[in-house]
Amino acid sequence: MMSNSLEEEFPQEMIFIKESTKEQILMSDEQEVHCFYSTKHAGSNNPTIFFIQGAGPGIYSWTDFWDELYKEFDLVIIDSREKPTINLGRKKQCTIHRIALDIVETMHHLKIKEENSIFIGSSFGVYYVAHCLGQNWMKPRECFFIGPFVRSSYPKISTQLAFMLPTFILERVGGKIAMRYLRNRVAPGFQKKVYYERMTNIDVGRWKRCSKMRKWTALEDYQKINCPVTIFTTPDDKYHRLEKTREVSNLIENSSLIEVPNYNFMHIKPGVEEFAEMIKKQIHTIDE
Repeated sequence: MMSNSLEEEFPQEMIFIKESTKEQILMSDEQEVHCFYSTKHAGSNNPTIFFIQGAGPGIYSWTDFWDELYKEFDLVIIDSREKPTINLGRKKQCTIHRIALDIVETMHHLKIKEENSIFIGSSFGVYYVAHCLGQNWMKPRECFFIGPFVRSSYPKISTQLAFMLPTFILERVGGKIAMRYLRNRVAPGFQKKVYYERMTNIDVGRWKRCSKMRKWTALEDYQKINCPVTIFTTPDDKYHRLEKTREVSNLIENSSLIEVPNYNFMHIKPGVEEFAEMIKKQIHTIDE
């Protein structure tokens, strides 16, 4: 019996995705980057929220959260270069540094003032935001980091195999190895379904090409951040472990660490409604 898809098991309305403007934006290195954004609240005084997802195939696990934020704020979602929405040129870079530049260039392209922006990064996406801040390329009002880490928790063997094995062999065994590795590191239910579906949809050739990103260390970038940062963690997510998240919080001078009940609380209803309210309340507190 075939298992249900993510959409069937955890249906989401995807209002923001359906209503947003989709655009391929040309970067300074001539690579196009996929972006979707809204201007529904352009007349308000509310800041624009940039949401930067983690690495991996474009399985949109945050759509309920986006829909809650979209009720009050305009959003900008930028897909990083390892995602299938990006037709990555043969000689184009897929690095933390280059993807961070994509974020800054997208902000300029959309003519959004950095002082009127809020950044939310999740998992690997925090790397990109932290690098922008560490390089002093932008100064947003505030940032929210969800499940960050200083060093990637990808097993070293995965990167070694990427360079040792030909793509056709990795396509056969890579997904099975990844699923075995994740088995006891993801929360049951929604997170497990999201991660397993990502593994079955992974582009091995693209994964190999972008694998050097997984060697990145964000230590210096975190230490240079001076804007307010709120960090979220949860005990049932063994992939983004509490001690790793606390390590990040200790490196950022103006940061606070909040533990939420579980992974689902941040992603799907009914918990995500309360989680979004926490974010909104914090944003309005900064405005006061």
